[in-house]
Amino acid sequence: MISLAKTPWRIAFPRAVAAFFLVFALGLSAAAPAQAIENLRKYAGIVVDAKSGKILYEEQADSRRYPASVAKVMTLYVLFQELQAGNLSLSTKMTVSRHAASAVPTKLGLRAGSTISVEDAIKSLVTLSANDMARVIAEHISGTESKFAERMTATARAMGMSSTTYRNASGLPDGGQVTTVRDQAILGIAIYQHFPQYYEYFQTTSFRYGGKTYGNHNRVLGYMGAVDGIKTGYINAAGSNLLTAARKDNRHIVIVAFGFNSAASRDEKVRQLVSSYLSKGRRGDYLQTAMVPVPGRQGNTQFALAQPRKPTFAMPTPMPEFRLAQLVAGNGAQPQVAVASATPAMPTPVPTDLGLAPAVQAANVLAAPTQAQPIYPNEDVIGAWLSETYNLGAPPAALGQTAPSSPLLPPGEVNNDAAGQPVDLMHSGSVQTADAAPAGAWIVQIGAGPSEESARSMLSDAAGKVGSLGDFRSYVERFEKNGQIFYRARFVGFGDRNAATTMCDRLKDQNLACLAMQG
Repeated sequence: MISLAKTPWRIAFPRAVAAFFLVFALGLSAAAPAQAIENLRKYAGIVVDAKSGKILYEEQADSRRYPASVAKVMTLYVLFQELQAGNLSLSTKMTVSRHAASAVPTKLGLRAGSTISVEDAIKSLVTLSANDMARVIAEHISGTESKFAERMTATARAMGMSSTTYRNASGLPDGGQVTTVRDQAILGIAIYQHFPQYYEYFQTTSFRYGGKTYGNHNRVLGYMGAVDGIKTGYINAAGSNLLTAARKDNRHIVIVAFGFNSAASRDEKVRQLVSSYLSKGRRGDYLQTAMVPVPGRQGNTQFALAQPRKPTFAMPTPMPEFRLAQLVAGNGAQPQVAVASATPAMPTPVPTDLGLAPAVQAANVLAAPTQAQPIYPNEDVIGAWLSETYNLGAPPAALGQTAPSSPLLPPGEVNNDAAGQPVDLMHSGSVQTADAAPAGAWIVQIGAGPSEESARSMLSDAAGKVGSLGDFRSYVERFEKNGQIFYRARFVGFGDRNAATTMCDRLKDQNLACLAMQG
């Protein structure tokens, strides 16, 4: 009887053990992707002066970290590219796929087949951090989330974020999705510089949709009347992350803090950093050294737009500190200088404010002997912060203000006069010729701005994009319309209509406005 009783037990026990280990193994297999991710919940932080590019504070700034939902800032950057290009509008409806609807855990919860507007999707990302809407955006723009992630990575590299790779649009766990806080500081500066018209979405405190109200996860928003949002993030392997910015008293700093065990400890650290370093930020305009390259598209390839074929200034602009430090940390090599001529080197000029560059003159700058040019790795874009930064428009008003600052109007932009009628700054207004072109000469006009400095910056920018403009004289022409002063940016010296219109065609190929006329 004993032997009969033991027989079933001897048979059943191995089966039970086998079944247990099978279930356990399946459980491990299902958890493998998450378990395979290295635990990078370690503090890393940086504070960068957005107006000069100077690093005010850093700790582990080049160490690899997971961005978590801070990845959504790049998702929004690419979306803003599409909006600015006219491929989408804020009212465009996007369809929710099964893949998007299946996103977890934080989501808006729309069913597959439903639609949502671009603007509502933006607000859901900056407040709720909705993973499903990040996927909706990705699929609408690139067809698949993986293709969109490739574009995110290419866009990052074009801006100088050489240590960042994106694998999805939401920041959900993926061992290959890595970044550094230095790279994220570049993004925090770029999204303000390149899309001031959309940046205010990051200041959204709450979002109401489908009968529910969602609050912003950024509890530091509004601190000291200066912190203007951007994005929080959390996954278990990363801890609590935050990319944010503070703007007050004509200063602008970007703060990145990753790797906290709680949102409360993260927020307290960020408050300390804002309190300590905001007053140390530079007042005034954004220096050229702080400008981030503007990524563009050529086919399916991302690149940084408008690298000058000829140097716009006699000497190269210094590399921004936050990118130079990244370069040195990345390969341990200091930038080298190759001398292209025997001309004695001139002292490197102090970086000038945006919009305050001297007019480009054929007789002295572009025609000057070639100076020493810096050599950097191919993945870093040199000089591209001189690209399209002069025509970005006004930044959004500071927190607590409603009236925007006076815009730097793009070439050909229309303004409204006192009677509300449109004013085309390319054509209208009485001309006051302090430095006008000779009568009968053919002129190429590229735009008009609210100050002489802004017009001269347009001339410098255009000369950098079309090198042969260095053969022509540049000048600024002042005019008044309804009591407001504007300044036209012009080049003179074209022999006839054909020469002027041919140059206009070349400028238009560089996405610059242009008008050929006879003086």
